[in-house]
Amino acid sequence: MTVWRAMVRARVVVAVWLLFGLSALAMFGLPGLPGLTGAVPRACHGRSALDVRGHWTATDARDLVAACGAGGRAAYLRLELLDLAYPLLGGLALLLVSALVIRRLPGRAWRLLLVPAVAMTVLDYGENAMVWHLLSTWPAVGDLPAHLGGAATAAKRAAGLAAYLAVPLLLLAVGVDRRVRARAGAAVPSRP
Repeated sequence: MTVWRAMVRARVVVAVWLLFGLSALAMFGLPGLPGLTGAVPRACHGRSALDVRGHWTATDARDLVAACGAGGRAAYLRLELLDLAYPLLGGLALLLVSALVIRRLPGRAWRLLLVPAVAMTVLDYGENAMVWHLLSTWPAVGDLPAHLGGAATAAKRAAGLAAYLAVPLLLLAVGVDRRVRARAGAAVPSRP
């Protein structure tokens, strides 16, 4: 690989991570500067957006809809608009870093650790589709979309945990692999 290609690849990774960081900042905010996820509870009498919960049901969705009103629905719509890009940026950021580290490891089995990042992204969009459905039928809440959305949220959380844990696991594997190779190289006797 040429130096130029390596620089381009590094720039792409940095650009994706910067965009992901900016979208996360807009989504979650900073202490004293709440993001769009903080706007929903402020407009919905303390009820958080369904997407940021660990799991939710049709009862949870009905409770949120009843508490929100028009202002809460508008706050939720703004959150969901940003959530069109956020899952893609997050999944892509994890995939790029993981793929770069995997290239340094022998064998192909390590590629399986890319699956959680893809699953997290797909499940996040599935969850978002159900939330958009709820927002489009507001104030009615259908049981099936709510149950599917809640299940997608729980599965997204599990896949996300696995995707984020894959990065330090891969880095550890690279370190161990390098150490094993260094020891194997040092153990080979030199020829006279």
